[in-house]
Amino acid sequence: MTPSPQDPPKTAQTPRTQGTELPETDPPATGLPETHRLTAPDGRRIAYCSYGDPAAPPVIVLHGTPGSRYEGLALRQAATDAGLRLVFPDRPGYGGTDPVPGRGFHRWNDDFVALLDHLGHERATLVAISGGGGYALSAAQHHPGRVTRLILACAAVPGAPRSAYARRIPLVKWLNRIVVRAPLIARPMLAGKGIFKKTRREPNLDAWPRSDRLIMSTPAFRTLSELDTAEGQRQGVDAAITDLAGYSRPLPEPLGSVSVPTLFLHGDADGNVPVEVARWAHAQIPGAELRTVPDGGHLFLLADPEPLLRELT
Repeated sequence: MTPSPQDPPKTAQTPRTQGTELPETDPPATGLPETHRLTAPDGRRIAYCSYGDPAAPPVIVLHGTPGSRYEGLALRQAATDAGLRLVFPDRPGYGGTDPVPGRGFHRWNDDFVALLDHLGHERATLVAISGGGGYALSAAQHHPGRVTRLILACAAVPGAPRSAYARRIPLVKWLNRIVVRAPLIARPMLAGKGIFKKTRREPNLDAWPRSDRLIMSTPAFRTLSELDTAEGQRQGVDAAITDLAGYSRPLPEPLGSVSVPTLFLHGDADGNVPVEVARWAHAQIPGAELRTVPDGGHLFLLADPEPLLRELT
């Protein structure tokens, strides 16, 4: 999924171990956006990248699982052309953001508030991609006054019934079950180690929808995917395992308690998070809208970001 970064307001630098200090921004590597950092009220470090027009109001976008702030690279040019500013934070335990104890999706709620305060905005549109869905829903439930609009793009939803996943790709279905029942086995699968290494690097694309196969077979996608996954797993795979296991349970509060304007934007051929998940969740939230992307797979934003850009502009 990434233009010109903007200088964030100055905040106190976050101390690292052994007395060294973490700079508020990292100089960008060749082709990479600048990484900004802020210190949360609890002293944790939060990393994020900004893509698009630095003068535009921020749109907060949550990356998938596993993933990182670099997921925004795929939307960089589109955001610039549309005059949007997309802010992609690393979620807790991913990339450069410190983990938060516990297992619930509420773990990101305070980061959301800290990020908005750091950016100098009271409210923002909140977008969730894939595995970011549970975190965005929880933030909208607990801080509705700070969410202008909630957009769930090919997003997973905690507690969706098993029937909604009937069309899920078998390999993805198998991995999610192993994460819940045998996380020690899932760990090397997610890390791409040992006997799972070849499988991870050379996935069988036959089961994926045609639109996703076309994207996944390109060198550009493979380069982005390797970069994004490597950064997302810089602290290990614990965050990804917690994420995937969390979707087997509903949120503590019912989905019906979401009171902000909500849109589900979903590819109707998605084989990772089938569109039936979005249809089920859409029916739970009063006033929510559902728009499907014909023949769109799980990666429909990579094929054509226009459906999302239309909603943001």
